[in-house]
Amino acid sequence: MVGKMRRVKFLTRALLSFNVLACVYMTFAYLPITSKFTSQMELLRRSRMSPFYDFGPRSLVKTEDRSQRRIVLFGMRQHWLVFCNFPEFARFKYLIEFPRIISCPEVQCSVFLNYTEQAYEIQSYDIVVFTNVYDWLTPEMWNWLHGNRTEGQRWVMITEESPLYVPGVQPPEKYAKSTFDWFDSYKSDSDFVHPYGYYRPFGNTKPPEGDLSIFLQQKTHLLAWMGSHCETQQWNRMRFVNDLKKLITLDKFGKCGDEEVPWNDDTAILNVLGKYKFYLSLENSCCDDYVTEKFWRALEMGIVPVVLGAPIEHYMKVAPPKSFIHVDQFDSMVELAVYLIKLHGDDKEYLEYFKWRREGTLVSYGQEEQYVRPLSNQTHCALLKKFLTSDPADQSRLDYFGKKWYGSCHYCSGKKWVNNYMHPHNYSRANQDIWA
Repeated sequence: MVGKMRRVKFLTRALLSFNVLACVYMTFAYLPITSKFTSQMELLRRSRMSPFYDFGPRSLVKTEDRSQRRIVLFGMRQHWLVFCNFPEFARFKYLIEFPRIISCPEVQCSVFLNYTEQAYEIQSYDIVVFTNVYDWLTPEMWNWLHGNRTEGQRWVMITEESPLYVPGVQPPEKYAKSTFDWFDSYKSDSDFVHPYGYYRPFGNTKPPEGDLSIFLQQKTHLLAWMGSHCETQQWNRMRFVNDLKKLITLDKFGKCGDEEVPWNDDTAILNVLGKYKFYLSLENSCCDDYVTEKFWRALEMGIVPVVLGAPIEHYMKVAPPKSFIHVDQFDSMVELAVYLIKLHGDDKEYLEYFKWRREGTLVSYGQEEQYVRPLSNQTHCALLKKFLTSDPADQSRLDYFGKKWYGSCHYCSGKKWVNNYMHPHNYSRANQDIWA
């Protein structure tokens, strides 16, 4: 009898020891395998064992005990690592530190954010974010990913690019309707809407009326275009620019022009473009709601944009009233050229395009802010909030190739003369790099 009781005590101690070891193992195994084993990783591990500390962007901050959800970026733009280390963008450097913990006070919860390129590592996460614009996910990798997807896990696509320029998040046809639960984009029907900009009327708090004639000062030139991607996928933007140049004085800048200007130097850009009355804001894709920084930057600089991309009614939804000229308003390129020349010689009529400044203001987001949005703390707190408040049983998913996303790109115009610049459906680029 005594021997039997000793054996029971021994087994009880052994089981208890095993459970303790298992808990220790799970604590340290909680973090996915990563190639970097830094001091920050050690601090994060300690924070899991004693969850009274939370990482801000640059420091360890004491916080209240709270629950936590896990988000992983599956693949990302590799040159983010370069961009966020530029001296002028030092404020973004913390965004490429992985893993990190993000405090989200609004929902009394926090996010454990990490990054991986290994499909098997996504299993331990609540949300998987896809944001890589480059063509790196093979069909086999998509199979592995779907094979490692867990019940209730949300997959999110985040991009500010058009559907034609994000091959890195495009699933194979068989996964078209079963991949993304939510998407974050410039589109007005996204789950998370982030336009490049919009117009906000003053309402009852109008400032004193300013003298609009300042928008004529030093504007001695007619029309400019700045382009860095010379071979666009959907339509022949370069041919359009060159044909218009045959009819009107048009100066070209950037990689596709006669003089390069640093894309990240607003002062240099203003010094070059500030002397022009009109700017060609031609999008690389003709897609619903796709009104990019090209348009908003022209307005901010006090230049009238001449636009082609989204339908005219989509510009009218977000832009100041009578602030732009849409190519679709003309029955020929000659008619467009004649109108620009006429406005160039009529100061009163030209200033009609600036009266909106007395009624409202612009809200736009710098190119660098849009660029790093998938990495930002605010983005992941928004994902966390939706995760916590949405119905776990709701598994309605985006039809990637349907009208809501890929199918939102279409002909550039309702005018035949404009659509003559569209590439044929079987068009094959001379340069395989979509960003060339």
